[in-house]
Amino acid sequence: MKNNMLLISLFSIALLGCADAGTKSDKANAAAAKTASSEAFTGANSRLIGRFDRNTNGQAKFTWPGSAIEFRFEGSKASINIASQAKTRFAVTIDGKTTDLWTEAGNHTYVLASNLGSGTHTLRLTRLNESTAGVTSFISDPQVDGKLLSPPQTPEKQLLVIGDSITAGYGVEGASEACHYTLDTSNQQLTYAALAASALGADLHAIAWSGIGAWRSYGEKTPTNPTILTRHTRTLADDTTSVWNPSQYQPDAILINIGTNDYWEGSTSDDYRLNMAKLIAQIQTDYKSKPIYLIVSPMLTNKVHAAQKQVLDGLAVGNVKVLDLGEGPGSDGLGCDYHPNSKTHARLGKVLEKNLKADLKW
Repeated sequence: MKNNMLLISLFSIALLGCADAGTKSDKANAAAAKTASSEAFTGANSRLIGRFDRNTNGQAKFTWPGSAIEFRFEGSKASINIASQAKTRFAVTIDGKTTDLWTEAGNHTYVLASNLGSGTHTLRLTRLNESTAGVTSFISDPQVDGKLLSPPQTPEKQLLVIGDSITAGYGVEGASEACHYTLDTSNQQLTYAALAASALGADLHAIAWSGIGAWRSYGEKTPTNPTILTRHTRTLADDTTSVWNPSQYQPDAILINIGTNDYWEGSTSDDYRLNMAKLIAQIQTDYKSKPIYLIVSPMLTNKVHAAQKQVLDGLAVGNVKVLDLGEGPGSDGLGCDYHPNSKTHARLGKVLEKNLKADLKW
């Protein structure tokens, strides 16, 4: 495992501080982009899922993967104005069918759906890439050729997951371990947590950053970059002034999948345990009396997997539990840079779904 982990250091370290712009071209979406109008985002007839910064009038800024807008309308087409710092991948789900949409740098109007049949339509636009792709902002309400309706109802079930590249969907759509990080092989919606939440009918806030740890990040001998203890408190992941208010979203349960990068050398010091204890304490302060599930990293194998589980077991007190969803890809194959691929995520998601359904009486 150590040799495999060392092979990906250049790619994970690059993700810690800046965006990787590598992606396949998408001429169709580029052609669909137009100069944005001056209309402002109000959110009056839409539902936001995830962490959004509304401090700038007429904008809803976001960075975390899985952040989404959902709305209902009557009409044959829909569009929205988006400002992006860089090219970013989204999924457009309209009446249950999903397609990709790529935003370009700058302010543009994007056609989300067209030539629809008559009736009521539900559309969801979800950011698939993680925060290193930069800030994106909704700068208008959805625009339709018919009528915007009242927004979809918020599900009663709500989850929060805090994790690293595994939870962000790094390389999940990659053909093998030989590929490296690109925007078009990373997809948060294909991760174990997103799949389990969808199957359970729950909203999910995903706070995930590649290469991050509780004590140190990937490739670090000693901590240099912000750890998850710092980043999970932010609305915008890379903005030190953007502080999230936990009262805005009180999940039924919190999942924490942190440790892969702390163990990047195959072992770690007691600092991992101490910082995980601090993280748990922070979560318990923000979400009082809510169950917390510590997930053993599926990228750690054999003795290292067992060593992390032993540390997490020692932290499992009261409403804090440990979930071991399984280790290694088995016969599933691998995604980019030895990350879990879509088959492995689907398998892990089923295990998570089963555990949460039984434990939360869902």
